[in-house]
Amino acid sequence: MRSYFRLQFLLWLLLCSLVYGCYVDTPSGAPETVSRRLVELLADPDPDVRRTAAEALGKIGHKSSNSSLIVALDDPDARVREVAALALGRLGDGKSGMALAGHLADSDEPVRMASALALGEIEFSADHEVQTLAVLRHPQGFARIAATRALLSLDTVSLSADLIKALRDPDARVRQGVAAALGETGNSGAVSYLRSLLETDMAASVRAEAAFRLGQVGDNGVLAALSRAAEADPDMRVRGWARWAVQQITLSHVSGSERQPSQ
Repeated sequence: MRSYFRLQFLLWLLLCSLVYGCYVDTPSGAPETVSRRLVELLADPDPDVRRTAAEALGKIGHKSSNSSLIVALDDPDARVREVAALALGRLGDGKSGMALAGHLADSDEPVRMASALALGEIEFSADHEVQTLAVLRHPQGFARIAATRALLSLDTVSLSADLIKALRDPDARVRQGVAAALGETGNSGAVSYLRSLLETDMAASVRAEAAFRLGQVGDNGVLAALSRAAEADPDMRVRGWARWAVQQITLSHVSGSERQPSQ
């Protein structure tokens, strides 16, 4: 019963913060005061109260709660960890990057997904990318898959040694995620790796991803490989994406030629 009243009070605090903060002239310290009370409830013995407090802190978005939400990422209840990760993403403070990257290896799938999403929402730092790439070396496949998802959520991805090494990962889902990340680098150096995946990877899902990404970043130099895949790959999806990629590169070349000034 006491937990029920704590939860009701928590929701009342959040409602007051949102409603009065929008419609009346409240003191500038009001969000911080509400956040401070909510932070106290992150230590409540009832996991429902802790989860609701973390969710409310994310909605209020006051930076003072950042460190407490980082602590909540280690809550014994997975639902609290998930909501804390999402709340940190809403706060957008880059200081939470290391903690979020660490929870790409969380034992709970929703927590890993929430951490990956949050990494893409916080202030970008080169450290975030380094920390996320490090998870590609984690012994558990689920953590490596989460790392590829996190890389795709970042504003920029570098063509790094860790990324290239992960192309030999035994899990096809990791290799597919890395292929997608390679395409997002925008680096011409990624083209040769994508072509190699298209031509040699055993998993159709990886070859299809490579074909799609080559359609985005490839040039005339990969048309022959894409044409072969469009005709001869045993998987229908790969053939379809390879044909699409050939069309994209060809159209891009034609458009570029049309823009050239006449001699």
